[in-house]
Amino acid sequence: MKSADLNLIPIFIVIYEELSLSKAAKRLGISQPAVSKALKRLRDVYDDPLFHRSSLGVEPTSFAMDIYPSFQAALDNFSATLFASTEFDPKVSNKTFSIACVSVVGSELFNHCIQLIQRIAPNINLEIHPLFTQDYESDLRLQRYDLIIDITPPARSNLKHEVLLTEKGCVVCRKGHPRLINNTLTYQAFFAEEHIALSQWRVRGSILSDEHMKFIEKRNIRHRVPGAAEMLSLISTTDFIGILPISTVQSFQGLYPVKLLSLPFDNTEMTFSAIWHPSRTQDTAHQWLREQLHKALEYKDKSEKHRMGEVEY
Repeated sequence: MKSADLNLIPIFIVIYEELSLSKAAKRLGISQPAVSKALKRLRDVYDDPLFHRSSLGVEPTSFAMDIYPSFQAALDNFSATLFASTEFDPKVSNKTFSIACVSVVGSELFNHCIQLIQRIAPNINLEIHPLFTQDYESDLRLQRYDLIIDITPPARSNLKHEVLLTEKGCVVCRKGHPRLINNTLTYQAFFAEEHIALSQWRVRGSILSDEHMKFIEKRNIRHRVPGAAEMLSLISTTDFIGILPISTVQSFQGLYPVKLLSLPFDNTEMTFSAIWHPSRTQDTAHQWLREQLHKALEYKDKSEKHRMGEVEY
């Protein structure tokens, strides 16, 4: 496709959505022969009929159905750059933001975030999804999600990200674990124990890798589970151990008879970031969403310190 043919993209989108060349022409404000000419050019470019005649108009081919999401996302991203500086008023907006989040930070973070948004932007909605994706770039580019919250990606990623929080990791085991009565865990003992790990979607791997904690892939992982609640439930009734952020374990300790131990090596921090596609960076609504996440975390930190008597209100 030549650059001069890029104006065919919105024509394809409208034909796809209207399923009629005449309706597409009316919506676009051009003649039906102009729509037919554009469609012929697209058929030549892709060597595919794209649409077949039907009793009610036209129907897309399987190839047209495959390329429509990419065309629509490309047009949305282009439109976003045009309106990036448009004023966004959260008080009256009824926008819905879609966020995929790793399970170990979601419960605490969104508890505070939703309360905050409810006060200042009562018509805005959040859709929080489990992190069921490995193709971050595609899902963000196609705007299946506005944001992904996960362990900070490697520097080589083309996506934008900013750190939301850094958590200290800890070992969690059941109270009364026969080999961890002294509340200490040596390096050798850590790797000798059998582990429960957090699983990754669609692959037989774990969320933590050597990129996050050195040598962590040497663990003897017996089982992988989808979230912190499942991990703690299993650990509380077995001799398996696992790794979680300290605050996550603390938030569940009233439900499960478990205890925390220090990791027996130096690199114990787990850093979590908001990740997004570069095309959304200047979008004012998207900027506002990222600001609310940071404010919610600030509020969470102040609440925890207040509960511990460390700050005055």
